Amino acid sequence: MYHFTGTIITVAILYLLSFFMYRAGMFSQALHRKIWNIFLAATFLFTALAGIFMAMQIRYKWNIPFSEWLLKWHVETGISLGITGLFHFIWHLPYFTGSFGKKEEERSIYHNLKTDQAALSVNLFMTGFTGTSVQILLIRELMNITGGYELISGVFLGSWLIASSAGAFLAGRSPLNDLRKINLLFITGAFISTAFMILLSGLFLGTGEIPSLLEGIIFTFILLVPFCLINGFTFAKLISTTNESGIRAPGRSFSMETTGGIASGVILTLLTSGMFSTYKLLLVIILLFLSYTILFWYIENRKMKFLIKCFFAIIISAVVITEPDLFVRQLLLTAVDVTATTDTPYGNITKAEYGGEKSYYYNQRLLSYNDDVIEKEEDIHYAMLQTPDPKKVLLISGFLKSHLPEIMKYDVSQVVFIERDPGIVKEITSDNAAPADLLTIENNDAYTYLRRNNDKFDAIIMLLPPPSTLALNRYYTTEFFMDVKKNLAADGVFLCSPGPNDNYFNDEAVALYSSIYKSLNSVFSNVNPIPGSKLYLVASENELSASYAKLSAEKGIENMYVSSSFISDDIFEKRSSEIRALIDKDTKPNTTAFPIACFHFQSYNISRAINEKIPVILLMIVAFALPVFAVRRRNLLMYFNAAALAGYEIIVLLLLQLTAGNIYQLAGLVIALMMAGLAAGAGLEINILRKRGLKTISSIMVLYYLLLALIFNLILSINGTLISSAIIILSVIPPAWMTGYVFRVQAMKATSPQEPGQTYSADLAGSSLGFILVSGIAVPALGIRNSIILLALLLLAGILPGTKK
Repeated sequence: MYHFTGTIITVAILYLLSFFMYRAGMFSQALHRKIWNIFLAATFLFTALAGIFMAMQIRYKWNIPFSEWLLKWHVETGISLGITGLFHFIWHLPYFTGSFGKKEEERSIYHNLKTDQAALSVNLFMTGFTGTSVQILLIRELMNITGGYELISGVFLGSWLIASSAGAFLAGRSPLNDLRKINLLFITGAFISTAFMILLSGLFLGTGEIPSLLEGIIFTFILLVPFCLINGFTFAKLISTTNESGIRAPGRSFSMETTGGIASGVILTLLTSGMFSTYKLLLVIILLFLSYTILFWYIENRKMKFLIKCFFAIIISAVVITEPDLFVRQLLLTAVDVTATTDTPYGNITKAEYGGEKSYYYNQRLLSYNDDVIEKEEDIHYAMLQTPDPKKVLLISGFLKSHLPEIMKYDVSQVVFIERDPGIVKEITSDNAAPADLLTIENNDAYTYLRRNNDKFDAIIMLLPPPSTLALNRYYTTEFFMDVKKNLAADGVFLCSPGPNDNYFNDEAVALYSSIYKSLNSVFSNVNPIPGSKLYLVASENELSASYAKLSAEKGIENMYVSSSFISDDIFEKRSSEIRALIDKDTKPNTTAFPIACFHFQSYNISRAINEKIPVILLMIVAFALPVFAVRRRNLLMYFNAAALAGYEIIVLLLLQLTAGNIYQLAGLVIALMMAGLAAGAGLEINILRKRGLKTISSIMVLYYLLLALIFNLILSINGTLISSAIIILSVIPPAWMTGYVFRVQAMKATSPQEPGQTYSADLAGSSLGFILVSGIAVPALGIRNSIILLALLLLAGILPGTKK
């Protein structure tokens, strides 16, 4: 499918945005022209080479596996080439109409005089608060749209930081110093990125469609460019202004901006706990910063200020009272009629109708619909039919309205349903026909529940998604399966679904299923792979069978699909044996300390679009690794300190999942403490640190990371959850403090107004590398211990070239 309209609109908006930034004074006309000349050259070269290649393929009958992908991108780049060429032609039209020699009038780009300490402090705080708020809300929504796995979240954070780094880099070369205009550009960028989120989703994705990794990277980078470029530009200019005017040192400016970020994290943690929806909060925050900019920088008359305050109070109140998210969800889910939408701390629940049929969407994906016969019967009966006499059943996640009637076909006495998201629990309890003494609903984390529970169940059915993220991976580890067995009766049965059931399993799928199968098989005597709409793994200490038609007839269970009317026992037995034969005995089992299944799932996800694998790798290298070559030697220590800190933040969040069972309430505290450490390190002058060189301080941090690598197993083995969680959370303060201090020293050593912005740019670029490297590659592929050691090696990479010529 070719995105003709979507590609034209996207390229046109990006071109006009670049033109707008040039006209505003963020960068020169020459740079604007250079950016789009490079884009023109790249699209022309790819279009031409792809055309020649396809012509030769047709002429010589070549059988090339990626020809379909090449054709698709040949057309897409051709469209981009055409629309960009049209804009360039219009821009250069005066050359053809005889208007030669006319010079562009010089625009006065002046420095605003309102630069006292209070004004700049408030501006820095508001910039930090708004920037962090927009970041949190955009990543929350992007996770809903793109599937929510770590590699995409790493791409988001990496893209955010790289684009902000580019903005800070531009600030050092831009003549624009008018803080009024800079603040107006800042909030305009936030609005454009929010609009891009909605526009690109509607243009390129169908209802409930998850983009591929390549599409997700492109999607993420395009929507973040408008705001992040201006965000980095704004902060770098504020640092330069405070530094030049002698009002505040660069480190203290960084501290003030970070304080705004801390306030944002705390407030949004409270507001996104079900009180306010995502797009409503985005609009309110954008309007608040716009009102601040107009009232503080543009309006002096008291009466006019009062009228402006009343105007914005009315607008903001209208946004709070109404439901803008309902309108946005309808734009994103165009194939159905959206009737209601709710944001919870864990995702978005949207109710919709299609032809009178009701359906539920969770994070943009279809959760349940009327008469979902195949899936609901497979989810329940593949486990229940194997259980001799099921009385007590534990159901982990799923949609109870569909699954409970299937469970009640058996003579059960108790059903315990575990669901972490309170929004889904509310939907269940509002329309629950089960007897009060039969159903128990636990609004809890299954990992924690099974670890602390002492009851025994005849069947445990886990309907969580596959291990696409580090958070989900823990439910497919050897340690979790041991907790499952502890909660099962002697003849009990456990069921989970680690992924889709393809007709052909490629190498990546085999590696994924082998790692989980080996973990499960190390705990249970019998494990049976069952091919259905998904691949199911059924485990028990009893003998297992794949003859479900026979079992349903013997037990007298009346099903529409899991019965002799639709399934053949011979085919099921044969297919189950074939899958078992594919299990690779050399694959490492999936454990909490070595979450290899998450890495295999990411590899499998990329392999589903095999022609995109090489472009994805090249794009990620260009975007997140190559920027190190643009960092000056004096800032390499800042770059690698930031990379190590960002990577350690990911590891801390993962360790909290393993000790406390979830990170939803604690993630905000981790981020707040990390930012507080950065603010303290950048803003406070401590004599004991001042007497130590940066090389010595960074060397101490190398030893700190190595020590953490040695003792992390000891931390995980502590019996008290509170004690282990506190140690993990507090461990983020020293590296955050030291990283903030490195920024302070590097910025204060500046010999020109541009150097603080360059240091900030190196900080952002390094953080982007850390997020991608650790979340997407290191932890899944190397394990937690080796990933922490990798952080120490990153710091060494900064110490060696960054402190000695």
